Amino acid sequence: MIKKWFKKLLDLLEKPLPYFFTFSLRPKKAEKIGVVPDDLVSFPKLAIVIQGPIIYDQDFTFETIQLYKKIFPNAKIILSTWNYEQSTYLQKIKDKLVDVVLSQPPERAGVSYVNYQIVSSLAGICRAKELGVEYILKTRTDQRIYHPGALEFLVNIVEKFLPANGYKQNKRIVGTSLNTFKFRNYGLSDMNLFGQVDDILKYFSLPLDNDGSGFLNLHPAVSEVYLSSNFLRSVGKDLKWTLYDSWEAFRDNFCVVDEQSLDLYWYKYSRMKEYRYRRYQKRRNDEPITFADWFSIFSNLNRKNLSTIEKDLIRVIP
Repeated sequence: MIKKWFKKLLDLLEKPLPYFFTFSLRPKKAEKIGVVPDDLVSFPKLAIVIQGPIIYDQDFTFETIQLYKKIFPNAKIILSTWNYEQSTYLQKIKDKLVDVVLSQPPERAGVSYVNYQIVSSLAGICRAKELGVEYILKTRTDQRIYHPGALEFLVNIVEKFLPANGYKQNKRIVGTSLNTFKFRNYGLSDMNLFGQVDDILKYFSLPLDNDGSGFLNLHPAVSEVYLSSNFLRSVGKDLKWTLYDSWEAFRDNFCVVDEQSLDLYWYKYSRMKEYRYRRYQKRRNDEPITFADWFSIFSNLNRKNLSTIEKDLIRVIP
C-alpha cells in the first residue's frame, strides 16, 4: 500500500521535471527481515565491530544489532561505544549476547573527530582480536548493512584480490564507495572497512591527533586521509601525494566496493537520497570511486592519461 501511494506521488512530481525518480523502502525493524544468507559448509571466523555513539532514535543501533544477529548468525557482534551511554540500554544490548566495549572519550576530538574514530574503533578491534577472529568488518552505529550475503562477498574479495607484493600487509583493506572520493589522495572512506584482523588493527593503531601535528603536510587534513596515509606508510609505501600515487595505493593495497553491493543505509546526512554524489553534469572532485572505477584502476592504471582527467575538474571538496 505504501509503495503504491508513494509511486503515485512520484509520478505526479516527475512529469513536469527533467529527471527520473527511483526509490527504495527498507524495513526499520529486524523482525520484518525474512532473508537469510546462503548456507556454507565452512566460513572464516569473523567479527562485526560497530563503533560510535548509540543512535537511540528509532532504536536504530539496537535494531541494527538485531538484524545482524539474524542475517550474520556466525559473526561475533561487538559494540564499541562510550562509557556515558545509558546503562539500561547497554544491558538490553548485552542481553542479545553482544560484546559491549566501553571507552572514555578522548580529551581532544582531533581534526574531523578522528580521535573518537580511532579510540572506539581500536577498542572494538582489540576485543575482536582477543576472540580469535580472522576477519573484521568495522562499521558504525549510524549505518546498517541489509544484504545477507555481504560478509561472504567481502571475504571473497580479499581472498581473490591479493595485495601487491612487497608490502607488510596480509590482505587488501576493502572500503565502500560511500565517501571514498576518486580525486582525494589516499581518501579511502573509514566508515566501513573490511580486512584481515591484523591489517585492520594496524589501520587504527596510530597516534591521536591532539595538536593537529598529525595532519602536517596532509592534503587535505581530513580523517580518511590521516588514517589511510598512516596505514600505507606502515606497510612500506613511500607516499608521493600525487593522484597517480593515490590510485597506485587503490590498485595495490585497497579495494572499493559499491555501497549498493552491501545494501548499505546511512541514517544521517541526506539519508533519503540514495545516490548522494551521483551527477550527470561536468566531472567534480567529489565523484566517488565505484567498484567499476576501482577495477578500471586495478586493470589499466598505466594506460590512463591523468593530466587530461584532472584538467577541467571542478573542485568542491578540499
